[in-house]
Amino acid sequence: MLLSEMVGELPGKLVRDGEFSSIAFATEGEEKNFLTFLEREKYAPALDNPNISCVFVTEELLGFVPDHIAGVFVCEDPKAEMFALHNMLASNEEYVGETFDTRIGEGCSISPLSYIDAKNVIIGDDVVIEPFVVIKGRVTVGDHTVIRAGSVIGCKGFSFAHDSRGGLIPNIDTARIVIGENVELFEKVTVTTGLFPWEVTYIGDNTKIDVLGFVAHGSHIGKNCLLAGGCKVCGNCRIGNDAWIGPGAVVSNRISVGDGGRVSIGAVVTKDVGAGETVSGNFAIEHRLFLSNLKASLQAGAQEPQKNGEG
Repeated sequence: MLLSEMVGELPGKLVRDGEFSSIAFATEGEEKNFLTFLEREKYAPALDNPNISCVFVTEELLGFVPDHIAGVFVCEDPKAEMFALHNMLASNEEYVGETFDTRIGEGCSISPLSYIDAKNVIIGDDVVIEPFVVIKGRVTVGDHTVIRAGSVIGCKGFSFAHDSRGGLIPNIDTARIVIGENVELFEKVTVTTGLFPWEVTYIGDNTKIDVLGFVAHGSHIGKNCLLAGGCKVCGNCRIGNDAWIGPGAVVSNRISVGDGGRVSIGAVVTKDVGAGETVSGNFAIEHRLFLSNLKASLQAGAQEPQKNGEG
């Protein structure tokens, strides 16, 4: 797509023209030839990413744009205008991919009380879909998977762009969700979709997610994982194979949990968890250190002198 052909309706000026095939944040490492934005000087080094081909930028930061970026559009609100362009392209099949009729495999048991979008859904063979399940577009469900009552696959992601007037611009989700084979999603599990067409929210083969589990946009859950009741995996996380996420635990945005990693009950994870490591607490730390700190705290509390009039 040629930048000059895309920005005609946006407020700003085209400094030089270029082509892009997708839109992404500047730190994106896998997409090629993409459009991004810059509106704060401290993030200017991110524009050195060789995969960036076009940028929306403020007049004040124009001098930070490297020569390898072919297309440059100057505007007052680069992030807001980039997402405005994304929203305009959300119905463009060149951008989001071709639309197709929903396909359902053989041997499926699908409740008549469920809802499946008529477009852009692929259901494999021998899939069970219970009452009040909602499956929105751009979702693929693998063979032998079970989705239990009340689950919603394809919830809108929690993504907004601020403009200079203090308003919030809602963004249109165009990404995909892929659920592997032999997955089981228990009652009222929610899986949200991502923003950009190239993004995938992924749940690996044989993974089980308990009641009220939540997986946010762009996260990847590996194979054979167990996510216990009420846990939350926030956006763009990477959970390895054979991991355990305990009841009520929260894994914050862009966190990785390695293969065989374990997140204890109620933990709040804000740092990466290594392969085979167990973490506990809020904020979560290595489990043995957590227990040692807890023991020391309890002992210190027991040794405090009682106040006058107590005991």
